[in-house]
Formats: sequence, structure tokens, C-alpha cells
Amino acid sequence: MENIKLWKSHPYLWFWGVCVLGFGLSVGVMLTGESAFGAEPASVGMKILFFIFAALMMCCIWLTISAYGSLEKPVRVKPVFFALVLALQSYALSEMCMNAVFIKLYPLYNLLGYTMYAVPFLLGAVILKKPKIWFIVLEVVFAFYSVMQYYITMFRGAPIKFTDLANLQSALEIKGEYSFSITFTAVVAVLQTAAVIAITVVLKLESESKRPRLIALGGCGAAVAVFLLLTGYTYDYGIRNRVILLNFSGSEDTRTSRSVGSLLMFYYDGVYNRVHTPDGYSTEKGEALIEQYTQAEAPKKTPILIGILNESFADYSHIGPVETTQDYLANYHKLQSEAVTGYVTVSPYGGYSCNSEFEFLSGNSMHFLPLGSAIYTNYLDSKQDSMVSALNDMGYETVSFTPCSKALWNIGNAYNYLGFKKQYFKNNINLKNKTVINGEPADQAIYDRLYEVVDQRDKNKGMFVWVTTMQNHAPYNYPVPHNLDLKSPYNESAEKFMRSIKASDDALGDLIEHYRNYDEEVVIVMFGDHYPHIEGYADELYGSSLAGLSAERYSLVHQTPFIVWSNKGVEARKIEDISLNYLGNEMFKAAGLPLTPVQQELEHIRETLPVISSFGCKTADGEWHRTGDDLADFNDIHTEYETLQYYRMFDENRKILKQ
Repeated sequence: MENIKLWKSHPYLWFWGVCVLGFGLSVGVMLTGESAFGAEPASVGMKILFFIFAALMMCCIWLTISAYGSLEKPVRVKPVFFALVLALQSYALSEMCMNAVFIKLYPLYNLLGYTMYAVPFLLGAVILKKPKIWFIVLEVVFAFYSVMQYYITMFRGAPIKFTDLANLQSALEIKGEYSFSITFTAVVAVLQTAAVIAITVVLKLESESKRPRLIALGGCGAAVAVFLLLTGYTYDYGIRNRVILLNFSGSEDTRTSRSVGSLLMFYYDGVYNRVHTPDGYSTEKGEALIEQYTQAEAPKKTPILIGILNESFADYSHIGPVETTQDYLANYHKLQSEAVTGYVTVSPYGGYSCNSEFEFLSGNSMHFLPLGSAIYTNYLDSKQDSMVSALNDMGYETVSFTPCSKALWNIGNAYNYLGFKKQYFKNNINLKNKTVINGEPADQAIYDRLYEVVDQRDKNKGMFVWVTTMQNHAPYNYPVPHNLDLKSPYNESAEKFMRSIKASDDALGDLIEHYRNYDEEVVIVMFGDHYPHIEGYADELYGSSLAGLSAERYSLVHQTPFIVWSNKGVEARKIEDISLNYLGNEMFKAAGLPLTPVQQELEHIRETLPVISSFGCKTADGEWHRTGDDLADFNDIHTEYETLQYYRMFDENRKILKQ
């Protein structure tokens, strides 16, 4: 009876009891490890937990207000104690939104992760006399970050990275492609945040005396010092033990964020994932690698060159058996008898088309740049030596041609740095054919306009047109031509994607036939920039998670179809091993153009490193190696390439800046 009287006379105890139960359930949700992302539905038990938790959060709000109104004296809490509780709640919320196990296998990640939330809350508690507003602002900021992590991981298959801060404008450009749906995880996150804000508003925070505040402030300083001391060690530990995998594969990045902690991994990405000067580097070494070759002579002919980056042009049957009612790459397969074809290794997965553009146009590799970075927005801020600048020197008219806006990936500035003299963007491309597939301008519509641009060129010059398409861009929830059915393994998004790819293949057939009997020589190279992110489909074809694959098996999800074709004929052959940084050389060879000194050096490197990409490389002995592995007998050529690239991209004394 006494206990009942106690609860009746102190109703705020109900509030604390419900809060403890609610927090326990949220931790329980995380510890279950159930999936809440994409096409993988939550289990029935998980849905029940979500509903119970949502109901309890509403009870928290009601009981808190009720308790506050019925007490003669409001509930009083020490600001420092309350700050520590709020930090724990924000930390737990971020891990819940990433569907991560709350207790990490490596406890220091928990310590460092919690510290990142605790220090800002504690600083407000000890510096401000009335820290409530500060607490509420931090609660909203951390909750917003957590929910954005959830949705971005759902959309593109990989969490927010530090380099995304430079890509906000690009994100705004494509935000209309995705539709936000209300999910259980999002509802729980919003309700939990609302409950905590209500608690913060209702509670009376006691004033701390000077001594405890100074102690807490000293504790913050000590926490920051420990954090800075341990982060380098824990990052190296994660790399060595393959806890930290930064390959922007979606699966691996998400796994890393869950294993380490969302905010802590964001910090690691910003501090440690950066460009480093090669060991023993000097400007003279970079120049020597180029100057050992003779400059290319003026070309004897200047055929029309058309380079096409086809958005998400990928072939899932390259990974595993796919059964469809008809061949979705019929024209591509037919053209193999008269073209150079194969599967080219690309760096991105599920996004970051600009990185594929850059590798092809420059001959540089994302292998030597921070994993997950967007080259155009993060590292391109000055004039570049590229295939485009080389063609300008040969007297070519160089044109970029895209249905995207200048702001996407900062391509407006990037194309200037690469050397394009004329540029067509969304605002001036003037597509006459208004056909839309999957919510984007159809490949055929772009090619119809391309024919006009080529026909209107200055015929006294050669012409290089760089084309990027958008038809196959995710998400795949738009109507597409119903001329193909996916039978096995079935996935609705994958079926729509393959229908879109068939439309791209049909447009490729039209493009080739248009130029087959053209009155001038035309060389066309086309490739896919990356695989799409279709939740779980690649895993199903592999029969296992991408995260557990060997480098060789994993490389398949980074290999897209390519073709090099000429209306004057090329020797039909299939290239087994090639990465995008070398593909431009194949276009030059097919066109009969002399290779530049840089391209000649790339051919030399290619003999030893036939495939090199962000996630790893393949050496001449046929072995695959992950990025960061010791290449033993191949380290010298690896360093040579790194030196060449650093000189061409970052050396402020490089010659192209002085021309």
C-alpha cells in the first residue's frame, strides 16, 4: 500500500518508469539486428515492437505533462546528469536509424562514439546558465542527422560520408528523383525525439555551483584529449582488421558504419580519408615520367569521336544467372562481332557517375584518391591535363553534351577544367524528341539531338563529343516500356531496370546504324558508369553478401559492358582485363590517333597493372588485391602511377598551369 501511495503522490515516477522502458525497447530494437531498409520488410515481431515503442513515447509525453501539472514542486534534474542522458539518447537513436547493434564488438568504438555526443551536451550544461534551448537544438540536429542517414542509406545503399558536404548542391539536383515514404524507423525516431524535447521543456534544471561546473568542464577537456589520442589508433585497428571498409560499395560502407558507429565513421572519413603526397615525390619525378616519351605528332586524320557514359548501363547476368523473356542486350551482343568489347572495371557502385567520367576523360584513377569522394566537387579546382586537352591540341572541337544541369556534381566548372570548348546542359540542349523513360530523357531522344550537333559542326576540324545519359537512373519506380519480363530471380525494381536497359540497347542499335554509312569516319565508345543500387539483388545473384566476397569475386559488381566501334571497321576482339582509366587509349587506337606521352606511360603501367580501381587492382600475374594491400613485386609500378597522377592533378608547378 505504501508503494501505491508513493506512486500516487509522486506521479513523475511513472514518467521515469516509462522512459526507462521506452529506452530499453529502443536498445532492444537495435540488438535484434532486424533490417528496416529498402525491400527487406521488418518481421512481424519487429513491427509489434515499433508500435509498442511508438505508443510508449506518446505515453511519455502525456505522463510528463500530467505529472508536471499535478506536482506542487516540479521535477528537478542536474544539468550535467541530464546532458549525459540526452547524449546517450541521441547516440542510441543514430544507431537505431542505421539498424546497428548498439554494443560494438570493439568497445573503444562505443566510448569514442558516445564522447562525440556527450561533449557538446556537456559544454552547454556547464557554460550556459539556462541550457534548455541548447539541449533542444542539439537534439533536433542529431535527430535530423540520424533520419537523413536512414533515408540516404535506403536510397543509394551507402550512408552519408564527409565528402557529401561538398555535394549538397548535387543532392538537391536529384532529390526529385526519390520519394520519401513514412517507415516504422522514421516514425519511431520522430516520436522519440518529440518525447525527449517534451521532457526537456517540462523538467526543472537545477543551477550547478561553480565547482561542479569546473569539474565537468575539465572532464570535457579530458574527453576530447582521449578522443584525439585514441581515434588514430582505433582507425588503424579498423583498417588492419577489416572492420573499416571504405569502398563506396554500399554494402561495405553500410556494414562499416554499423560496426563502428555512424557519427564516428563520419569523423574518420573526414580526418583520415584524404589525398597524400607519394613517398619521395618531387615535381622533377613527375615530369620525368612524361618527358621520357616523344610528343605525339599531328594526326594524319581527325575522325569524329563520340564518347558515351551510359547511366547505370550494367549487366546483372555478368554476376549470376538471370532469366528474362528476351535478351535485354541484343544489339550489344550482336555488335561484338565487329567491335572491341568486354567488361570495364569502374570505381563507383550505385552512384557517383562523375568519378567514372573523370577516369575515362583523364586517364587518372580513383584508386589514389580518398574512397567515397566525388572527384568533381572535392578535388577538381584547376586546369587539368586530360584527353580533352590533348584533343584540343590536335585541333579538335571538343563538346560536352548532357541532359543534366551545370550544378550536378559541379560539371559546369569541371568541364571547363578538363578543357571542353563547347558545352550543352539541361538549359540549352534543346531536345526535340520528348520521350521519357524511367522519368528521364530517353537515350534515343539524346541521340536524336546528338545527330544534329554533329551534322552542324565545323567540318574543317575533328570533333569529340562527350555524352552522358540519364535514362537508367534510379529509382526504378516509373513506368517503362513493357517489352521484357524478368523471370528469375525476380525483383520488381530489377525488372524495371532491365526494361530500361533494353531501351538503351535499342537506342545503341539506332546510333550504330545511323553512323554505319556516314560520309566521314566515326568512332564510338560507350560504357556503363556503375551498377545501380537495387537492394539485395546483387547479393542474391552472388549467393552471399557483397561484404564477404574476395576482391576477385567482388570486382564483378564493378564491371560494366563497354564497346569501341568504328564505321571504318576495327579488329573485333574481347578485352578481358581493363579499367576505365585505360579505355580512352582504346578509343585513340581505334581512331588511328597518336598516343600522347601520358597515354604512352599509361600503356606501360597497364602491362603490370591491367586493372586498377578504387576498391583494388589486378596485377600482371592475375592476382587481385584490395586497396591498401602490399603489392610486393608490383609496388614500384604502383608508386610510379601514383607519382604521375599526383603531378597531373595536384602539383602547383605542373606545366599545364603555366601554359
